Amino acid sequence: MQLMNLTENLLVLYRVERQVRGLRTRLVSAERYLNAQIKQIDELNAQIKEAQNRKLQLNATVANLEVQGKSVDERTEKLREELNSAQTNKQYTAILTELNTVKLERGQFDDRMIEDLEQVDRITEQIAELNAQVAERKKVQKVAQAKLDERQEEVGDRLAELETEREAAAADIPGTDLQIFEELADNYDGEAMAEVGEVSKKHREYACGACNLQMPFENFSQLMSGTESLIRCGACTRILYLQEEMRGSYAKK
Repeated sequence: MQLMNLTENLLVLYRVERQVRGLRTRLVSAERYLNAQIKQIDELNAQIKEAQNRKLQLNATVANLEVQGKSVDERTEKLREELNSAQTNKQYTAILTELNTVKLERGQFDDRMIEDLEQVDRITEQIAELNAQVAERKKVQKVAQAKLDERQEEVGDRLAELETEREAAAADIPGTDLQIFEELADNYDGEAMAEVGEVSKKHREYACGACNLQMPFENFSQLMSGTESLIRCGACTRILYLQEEMRGSYAKK
């Protein structure tokens, strides 16, 4: 059995890598959609918590105003009693002035309480609306989870098989070359290699099939001879390879 050269071994790895990434992409898209729903629910719950805290603060303010209002009412009642028992005009006028001031203060308390209670009502409505949004988003989350589970069931076994194949294929690649391949695969979403395209056989012109940069004929000759060195595109830096059809057509000459 004829041993494969470096480029041929890389091609085996490249083809498995593309399948692995294709299946992973299906899972990742489902995971991202599910995570997006979870994130939105978390954000809505954070808004609910913030609104609830504001509501608690307002209720506490209202309760405090009620206590202060009760104190003002008691003071008002006392002033009325003093007003009825005033002995002189001067005393009567002083008490009446204070009574009017206290009444004004009581009115201000009432205004603030009404305003705060209106805010409480608005916040209560906001919380109800947010809870409704959470309920709807949880329905979507449930569907997203089911879709992810379905995809995991569909591709799980095949992905595990391909990952085993990938490990076996990677074991045939020298460490430095494997590192270059993996970096290119990450940079180009699995497309670490590019087929050499024939521009002009007559003029011995060939180019990278990914970015169309023309390559030196010397590199083409190295690929034809089965070199154990990586031949890379001078522009996109992908690893170049020859299709068997092209290699066969030249071998017949």
